[in-house]
Amino acid sequence: MNAIFYERLFLLNRCLEQVAEILEQFRQDEIIHAVFANDRKRTVEDLRADLSHVLTGMLHQKELEATMASTRRQIEAEDKDGK
Repeated sequence: MNAIFYERLFLLNRCLEQVAEILEQFRQDEIIHAVFANDRKRTVEDLRADLSHVLTGMLHQKELEATMASTRRQIEAEDKDGK
């Protein structure tokens, strides 16, 4: 599987973590109210978790399909060589 997909997932997770960190900094500086900051941080974390879950599942599915196709080709090649 192409490593770029996993790098993108990593970057997506890191960017959303940074959003939560920045919200916390605004809260600490009393720019935004603690309740507002905590609600938004929870929303960002839920989004990050949901995206990670879905994208990890999709990447796993793609890897499984690629492995199955490769195994089929290998079996077919072995059958041709053995006959």
